[in-house]
Amino acid sequence: MEFRLRVFSEVAKSLSFSKASKTLYLSQPAVSKHIKEIESRYRVKLFERQGNSISLTPAGSDFLQFTEKILTHYDDLENHFLSLQQKLPKQIKIGASTTIAQYIVPRSLAALKQRFPETAFTLINDNSATIELKIETNQIIFALIEGKNHNPLLQYESFLDDELVLVTNAKNKTRTIELSDLPHLPLVLREEGSGTRHILEHQLTEAGIDINQLNIDMILGSTESIKTYLYHGASYAFVSIFSVIEELKNNKLQVVDIESFDIKRPLYFVSKQGYQSAFFDIIKLFFKKGHNNRL
Repeated sequence: MEFRLRVFSEVAKSLSFSKASKTLYLSQPAVSKHIKEIESRYRVKLFERQGNSISLTPAGSDFLQFTEKILTHYDDLENHFLSLQQKLPKQIKIGASTTIAQYIVPRSLAALKQRFPETAFTLINDNSATIELKIETNQIIFALIEGKNHNPLLQYESFLDDELVLVTNAKNKTRTIELSDLPHLPLVLREEGSGTRHILEHQLTEAGIDINQLNIDMILGSTESIKTYLYHGASYAFVSIFSVIEELKNNKLQVVDIESFDIKRPLYFVSKQGYQSAFFDIIKLFFKKGHNNRL
């Protein structure tokens, strides 16, 4: 029943069966089936369907309030008993795609090390495609990645929302552009296989921008090299907002707003299908608490 409540909660918050199905990695028919089973069990109608849109019924609004309370208790229960775990294995390898490894993982690893000082943590980082391959071939057990890869042999669980922003040298006078202006700007891109590049190409294609028409100034293999390149020129690049927080504060880079266009992306825990582990649950909890609580 817990999972059905989480499905309902996701549909209720997004007011979209299709968005909920993507977030939950379920087919739309599966999402609809879970909702129908709840409606049948409690003999209520939860949503009004009006063409392509839906809204909560009065009963649906009441049900959402109860659902949120129940799920909060589920989370409290999980957090309480996970916190009772006293030990982790002596050695743990964690994989991470490049951006996550540089800007997100270290904070939570520090908290993990403080809580479990006897455990030796090893962080293995590469682009998302390579990290997934390492999981497939059992070189690592689990990882954190960005991108929209959906390998059927792997299971994915979102843990944090990121945003790709267009940045340039702070001395550049450009502050806002139209999406149609983008092909005329000199762009620096990440390498093939990068999760950042994958999501960027997907979102631009969805918005009607021909990738082959972009003015690619340079291709570099890390966000750090991209930032350094931007310091010394007039190019532009899409990077994770987490990667440029200090540069924005210190007025070294600036965000260029693109009217009516943004790129949001979830970041994922990933492991082999069916993999379950108490210590993986503990690690996931540290990452969720360490970042979602401050967003």
